[in-house]
Amino acid sequence: MDQSTLIKVLLLEDLAVDAELARDALQQAGLRFEMQHVAEEEDYLTVLQSGWPDIVVADYSLPRFDGPQALALRARTAPDVPFVFLTGSLGEERAVETLRSGATDYVLKTSLPRLPVAVLRALAEADAARDQARVKRELEEKRQLLEAVLTTTGALIVVLNNDARISQLNPSAIHSSGRNYESLLGQPFVSVFANQDERDWVDTQLARLGELNTDDARNVTWRSRIGVSSIQWAASRLPKLDGQAPFAVLAGIDVTEQEIAEQQAHFLRHYDSLTGLPNRDLLKHRLTLMQLGSGEKQQALVLIGVDRLADIRDSLGSAISNQLLHDIARRLSTWQQPTECVARVGDISFALILEVANEAELIRQLRQLLAILRNPHHLKGRDFFLPAYIGAVMHTPDADPEAMLQSAEAALHRATGAMGEGFQLYESTLSVEVTERLMLEAELRVALRDPAQLELHYQPQVSLKSGQIVGVEALLRWQHPRLGLLPPSKFIAFAESCGLIGELGRLVLHTACRQAQAWQDAGLPQVTMAVNLAAAEWSNPQLLAQVTDALSQSGLAPGHLELELTESTSMHDPDSTIETMARLKEMGIHVSIDDFGTGYCNLNYLKRFPVDRLKLDRSFVQDITVDPDDLAISRTVVAIAHQLRLEVVAEGVETEGQLALLAAMGCDIIQGYYFSRPLPADACARLLAERPTLTLGSWRSNRRTLLLVDDETGVLTAVQRLLRGHDYRVLATQNPAEAFELLATHSVGVVISDQRMPELNGTEFLNRVKDMYPDTIRIILSGYTDLQTITDAVNRGYVYKFLTKPWEDQTLLEAIADAFEKHESNLPQGQGTRRTE
Repeated sequence: MDQSTLIKVLLLEDLAVDAELARDALQQAGLRFEMQHVAEEEDYLTVLQSGWPDIVVADYSLPRFDGPQALALRARTAPDVPFVFLTGSLGEERAVETLRSGATDYVLKTSLPRLPVAVLRALAEADAARDQARVKRELEEKRQLLEAVLTTTGALIVVLNNDARISQLNPSAIHSSGRNYESLLGQPFVSVFANQDERDWVDTQLARLGELNTDDARNVTWRSRIGVSSIQWAASRLPKLDGQAPFAVLAGIDVTEQEIAEQQAHFLRHYDSLTGLPNRDLLKHRLTLMQLGSGEKQQALVLIGVDRLADIRDSLGSAISNQLLHDIARRLSTWQQPTECVARVGDISFALILEVANEAELIRQLRQLLAILRNPHHLKGRDFFLPAYIGAVMHTPDADPEAMLQSAEAALHRATGAMGEGFQLYESTLSVEVTERLMLEAELRVALRDPAQLELHYQPQVSLKSGQIVGVEALLRWQHPRLGLLPPSKFIAFAESCGLIGELGRLVLHTACRQAQAWQDAGLPQVTMAVNLAAAEWSNPQLLAQVTDALSQSGLAPGHLELELTESTSMHDPDSTIETMARLKEMGIHVSIDDFGTGYCNLNYLKRFPVDRLKLDRSFVQDITVDPDDLAISRTVVAIAHQLRLEVVAEGVETEGQLALLAAMGCDIIQGYYFSRPLPADACARLLAERPTLTLGSWRSNRRTLLLVDDETGVLTAVQRLLRGHDYRVLATQNPAEAFELLATHSVGVVISDQRMPELNGTEFLNRVKDMYPDTIRIILSGYTDLQTITDAVNRGYVYKFLTKPWEDQTLLEAIADAFEKHESNLPQGQGTRRTE
């Protein structure tokens, strides 16, 4: 407390002269104070109980009331108020006794100049004591809260000593172990919280934890099992305290029951299902977030190719090759550092992000990595030697992830073909790309002042219920004077990075609203105008005002405008997103989430988002007819949306097969080249005026449909000739890709496939067919007799029967008849309709 603070002094003194002297001493010291002077116990107690005084200054001896009694009353009534004795004489023993009894200080009346100092010091000590008490109270509250959390949380909390032995654990961890608390203390962590076959793996993770500095904020994470429960662990180092050994704290969450649809979709999209490693898409995302390391540290993208795996799969089966892939993934995961990333980016290729000081260290690490990868793999009592090659590229500022991958792939290609050490560094410069980006930025600024360069195209959105156009999406095009017509993917990203996206977005919003109103004024069908907002636009506090302005200037009713935001954008600030969506909905504007399934949308937030539609990303639709994972993800998204009473719009629909599968799963609206490419305003107006109708396939039940897939024309012709006169509809193709399209557009009961085909072998093809169309009956007809592969396929249910070429006609006819009988017996009772053109 300084001298400028007003101090409230309660003075207990029977002599008026002494009281005046005390007042003068405080005034002469320059203190700002108010003083209440009392001489009787009753008055003293009244002031104390009022809570008024900041400090008590009391004479030791009074006629009817003495200082020790006053001190005792203060202790009971206002213990936090400091107490200073001001007395004529006080022996040393009595002075010590007063201090022990709770007095803060004492001042002799013969030393009044010391009174201001004693008052200020007493107040400062009182303030310090109150602060200390408050801190102690807060710490105790936090301790009690932490104890309650640790006691009640479902997470497993385990504290380890420096030998990785258990020193503390919470009730959840005790319960999961199945043992009592005393028996767990001092036990090795791996012996309690990891199954026998995973203990070496968990020891490796604990060793990684030991490599971190005690002040390192990073966690080491892994997943292990306790019995049948799968636990996701996150481990952090704790600093040394008072010279004690360092500790680690581990938090584990039981993830056994985590099977919600959003997590399934995210895993299928971003991780390799075989190895569990990040896939190419997730790697590119991490490359996007990657920055140059601090100090001299830099990142390098390393691409690893493993040879002979395809030969092993063809000769020994996929089970062996998959185990080898697992072993490669394990070696890479064990070798990587905590700050690095390993991914599987292709059938026989992996990627690794390394942190290195310079190119020389990168070369040293690449040599070590090759040595590890080229060690023999021990499997099934034999050794497998797999040649490995590496291509690497150093990360540079503003590097494009896809360009980095392409550079690494080019280096890997040279390493594979060169007679060298087995690795190759990519030698290139990004100067040409950087120069082009700077030029494009300057040209875009010019284009914003020249509206003739920037135009909107409109892609129709068609209802699968009515077949009618119900909306259009506004898509920006740049009529570049040097490069021609550019889609938004060529300039939106750098428009965001250079701060032009706001101006660009306002231009799109106003133009789209004016065009929608112009079509209505011309008497064309009323459709919804969908406009995609960038992340920067969505976070703009002026967004609502800008939307209101666009609607006001154009005259467009809010119900005819739909604003789209990407799934990733919606999760930047979910609570703010919900608030903005709600206000847009209050205005009558429709809201949709674009590119659903490609971001990290939490289902808990999704159910709270006041949206009307989810837009299924084109990356899922593109391979929906050939990829079981994409089909499963699409079905999951549609099911989630409908459970939340949302419509689903599928983007990028280009084939009849994609349309048929989307219609079958209940998708509400589609847009894509199958119906119409994005059109200039005039062409879109003519299309709206024509009122075209999208026609879906019909269903009927009078034909058994068989799909025949073989790359030999003669085989197709011979089988078709054999089946003439039989009541079968035969679909034939030499191309597995076309076969998937036929499966999507027809109700096929039986599939007959060759085993050896250039693009995809028969067992792999039929495996996908089983996942996508489980009711089909699948037959291999081949002269290739790899019994191990075929037997494995039959045992796994991929294949119903295996027939050899050349075939006996009667045998083949009987097999087909049996297959159709099995197919029809598996169908639900009453189901007999089949799709036809």
